Amino acid sequence: MALSYLVSQVSDTRNCFAITVDHGFRPESGIEAEHVARYMQKLGIHHETSLLKWISDGSDARHTARACTMPPVQRLEETARRRRYTEIADACQRHGIRAVLTGHHAGDQAETFLLRFMRMSGIYGLAGMPEQSALPFASQNVLEASLDMQQKQQSDPALVRPLLDIKKEDLYSLCRAQDIRWHEDSSNADARFRRNQLRQIIGARADKPESPVNADALLEMCKIMQRHREYIDRQVERLLSQHARYDSALATIELSSAQNSSSVAPLPEWAQNPALCERVLAHVVTWVGCSDHPPELAHLDRLKRAISSHRLGQTAAVSAAGVTMLPPTTRHGWIFCRQPPRHGEIAASVGLRLGASTLWDGRLVVSVAERATGSSSSLSSLSPPAELSWSVLTLDNAIEKLGVVISEHRHWLKQKRCRIAPRAVLASSPVVCVQTSRTSEPEPVFALGYAIEQSACATALDVHVRMLKRPMDC
Repeated sequence: MALSYLVSQVSDTRNCFAITVDHGFRPESGIEAEHVARYMQKLGIHHETSLLKWISDGSDARHTARACTMPPVQRLEETARRRRYTEIADACQRHGIRAVLTGHHAGDQAETFLLRFMRMSGIYGLAGMPEQSALPFASQNVLEASLDMQQKQQSDPALVRPLLDIKKEDLYSLCRAQDIRWHEDSSNADARFRRNQLRQIIGARADKPESPVNADALLEMCKIMQRHREYIDRQVERLLSQHARYDSALATIELSSAQNSSSVAPLPEWAQNPALCERVLAHVVTWVGCSDHPPELAHLDRLKRAISSHRLGQTAAVSAAGVTMLPPTTRHGWIFCRQPPRHGEIAASVGLRLGASTLWDGRLVVSVAERATGSSSSLSSLSPPAELSWSVLTLDNAIEKLGVVISEHRHWLKQKRCRIAPRAVLASSPVVCVQTSRTSEPEPVFALGYAIEQSACATALDVHVRMLKRPMDC
């Protein structure tokens, strides 16, 4: 409420939009949302309320729109956060919103510091929430066939936290001075949630500046860590520009290896400083895994140990945080790819029409369209485009169903001296198939990272595969 008032004092409210996400956990939350709506109307700010729907395990949710299974209490906060930001991202897409402002204040920042300290998050975690970052889950919500991927990604809104330096007590004072009614979330007293426990600990020491968990002390430590983070960011950006090669179609990153003829290879430049190596690996794992959060330090330590072990002649691949790291060879450096999926882990996308796009494996955007006029082949001789559909399978599923075609395609690529990615990389790469009105079986048109030139349909189609996130988004 305080944030809305402050925004109304510095902006034209006709260009503002507010969304209230009602999680539906508390019986009074609906009444609170109505009060917020009335106050937004008073300020002249457009407003809408989004009510989240939850179902219990085993319930029939076929007639429940946008429902989600209620998670256990240990995952409730994270699940609610994900759904909340997904709803906000939906609103941004519908209304063309470019920036989202949230009311996170200094108290929230202090709690975040302690939470991450307990998780051993390192400098990046202890730096707390940044004043501006990308809106979580926004990229997944703006996947539209009518948008080019580059244009789509540039439209991703920013998440801005303008109140991080303001204490909650000051916001209370503002509300009292301006006669703004606010609501206290009764669930904030629920001691089952770790953040609530820390909030009570910090609040009990508000008048004890000598305490190490006094809010002012925690915020000062956040600012110190932020300065360290800014310096490390500049160095990591330099190292990535010099040593990283991104393959958006295969969703891999290759980091250069040390070139040395000695039997014991030295560490490459990006791995020589432990702090910088940690952040380079964090960026790599976050991008390859298309994650909204950096990996835990334990996962990064596992990768760093494997890199050091390579100097001693140990060359086995290692997996951590859902990402597999392949050791360098004479032909390539360190390759990072998605951890090979378990059987059935990646759901197939089926029944798609030409011109459509699909988000596959939560990371890759796959689109199939008819090739532009003037191409060497046309779909009209094969099947009317309206009667053609396409699907995406994993490589293992495609081999089970279409093993001969995939084997012939691999042999053809070798003859053409095309660079074929390692098996661990291809395990999670998509295989695109089409189904026409004249065929009873799907026909693969794209596999192993290349179009299947032997296919008549492939010559008439444009298949595009690329990562959902740009490298600079991580």
